[in-house]
Amino acid sequence: MKRLWALSLTALAMFALSGCYTRTVIVESDREREPRREPEREPEREPETNITIEIEIVQFREPLAPHGTWVEIEGYGDCWYPHDVDDDWRPYSHGHWVWLDDYGWYWVSDYEWGWACEHYGRWVYYKHRWHWVPGHEWSGGWVVWREGGGYVGWAALSPSCEWSDRDGIRHEGRHWESEIDNDCWVFVEHRHFASTRLHLVIVSRRETVVILRRCSVRGSLTVVNGRPMNRAIRQEECEKFTGQKAPRRKIRDESDHKAADRRKDDGDNVYVYRPRVKKQKPDPDKRETDKEKKEREEREKKEKADKEKAEKEKAEKEKKEREEREKKEKEEKEKKDREERAKKEKEERAKKEKEEREKKEKEEKEKKDREEREKKEKADKEKAEKEKAEKEKKEREEREKKEKADKEKADREKAEKEKAEKEKKEREEREKKEKEDKEKADREKAEKEKAEKEKKELEEREKKEKEDKDKKDQEEREKKEREEREKKEKEEKEKKDKEEREKKDKDKDK
Repeated sequence: MKRLWALSLTALAMFALSGCYTRTVIVESDREREPRREPEREPEREPETNITIEIEIVQFREPLAPHGTWVEIEGYGDCWYPHDVDDDWRPYSHGHWVWLDDYGWYWVSDYEWGWACEHYGRWVYYKHRWHWVPGHEWSGGWVVWREGGGYVGWAALSPSCEWSDRDGIRHEGRHWESEIDNDCWVFVEHRHFASTRLHLVIVSRRETVVILRRCSVRGSLTVVNGRPMNRAIRQEECEKFTGQKAPRRKIRDESDHKAADRRKDDGDNVYVYRPRVKKQKPDPDKRETDKEKKEREEREKKEKADKEKAEKEKAEKEKKEREEREKKEKEEKEKKDREERAKKEKEERAKKEKEEREKKEKEEKEKKDREEREKKEKADKEKAEKEKAEKEKKEREEREKKEKADKEKADREKAEKEKAEKEKKEREEREKKEKEDKEKADREKAEKEKAEKEKKELEEREKKEKEDKDKKDQEEREKKEREEREKKEKEEKEKKDKEEREKKDKDKDK
């Protein structure tokens, strides 16, 4: 009866939570699109670990308390949510996947609490945050897989997906039919599947909706030798997706979660703390009656009210103490500020007096230095002027000498230049005249050749015309002769025909 009541509460809680988000319904029809797989060799049963630790489910509380908060959710009982995650965080998003021959894909979490919350139990989204629901069974990662369109994705299983050592994942008595919120999914491109920093390459939630239409469900954990096997995505597929060997590791058990967290994944081994969680059997003698239940609820309600009242009184007391402390601190600070201000003013006065004294000494020293400097500058100036006059005289003589030499050189260069220009001009005129004479001769020669050519062409044309005329006259004569000949032949023929007719008539008369 108690179990039925608990199941009813669970169903109601799931119904209440299901309205929070859009969801993807994963049914058997999705599995029909799954690509055909080659039968895989089942791994041999892993030898029993040398480290055997058993804990009760309540023992998750202490190690997780520094990293989050425990709350009670109706239908799920004690649940926990992490502090060190942002608003967009999803389970199984900060870490990486490695392959274990005996367990399939194993999630190496980046968090200190990952040894528990991402290998035991389930996750539920409640009141705008993810809550972990503790569980008894350990696996490499309680997820469901999708793949297609160049992407591979996974999502945390909900509490309604139970594990059976015989059937694997079950959802309310069926082998596979589960509701997974669209926002639960974590997708990466094929090439990033083996990345050790997956949170940097996860696609945005906006893109997830599009990708979900292009991919199909590949499945979840299955039973192999009585333990969860996470191999919906095969090791060979990972190598095909990424173009490199799958990250294969061996499992090494540790005696506590801190030792496992220090090493996690060294490239050859993964270090795991996976204690066996005891399952508590319900005691039929300890069932509560309705009256006891009502009394317990009233007691809890009263305790809660008392606790809230005590907390309120404590908060008010702390507030009052804080205000008094702040007031006292403020007064002490003001007193200290006044003392510091007075001290500062005294120091400033002493400093000012010192500065004025130093200023006076400095002015007297500067006056003395200025007089000495002026005296020295006067002597230096006279000496410099004398040296300058001598130097200018010497420079003037040298300049005049140089100007004379430059003038003579310039006159010489000018005469040479004029001579060269005159010769150049004469040469150009001579070349111009020769060119004109040549052009005139060429022109006369061209005109003569043209006249001769035209004369020759005229003669040839006249000759041709004469020949054409003679040919035409001859053709006319021949034509006339031919016509006369034909006429003569015709007349002779007519004459001959006439003679024959006459002869014929004559013979007929006889």
